[in-house]
Amino acid sequence: MEANRYRGRVTAKRRTPLAEYERAVAAYTAAGGQETVQRVVTAISRLNRRLDVFYRDQFLELGLSHGEWTVLQTLALEGPDSAATPSKLADVAGLSPSAMTHRLDRMAQRGLIARAPDETNRTRVRISLTDAGWELFRTAVVEAESVESDLLAPLDQAEQRRLADLLEKLVAGL
Repeated sequence: MEANRYRGRVTAKRRTPLAEYERAVAAYTAAGGQETVQRVVTAISRLNRRLDVFYRDQFLELGLSHGEWTVLQTLALEGPDSAATPSKLADVAGLSPSAMTHRLDRMAQRGLIARAPDETNRTRVRISLTDAGWELFRTAVVEAESVESDLLAPLDQAEQRRLADLLEKLVAGL
């Protein structure tokens, strides 16, 4: 057994997610990090990594790359009757315009997006989701919901609302 440096806990040298988290917090705190800050940041980081693994697997099952998901998500957040320019999509995805063009070509061939001339600027194109693109977005959200709900299952509804409120407060401060 080893004495954990924060909160005086004694933990076995097991490799459980909680034990790994506690070891990480102890190491960061021992290196000079503030305990509460390290607990929060380490927990968020661990949860994010766990979700990333799930999302990566889910995208493979749905036949999506992470980059294609970024386009689907960005367009969906624009709204059902909205569109975005390829340059905006490239900015969001951190790609060059030519790389985004190739991505959009593949997605158009799969019937996930549609291109239309921009009525206000004839040199631009507007990208929108097709019905198939919306359906793929909905499928991904519904499938993810069960995993995301399971992640929050240890918290009751009031705790989940409180956590959401606190996280939203942090996001508002960004």
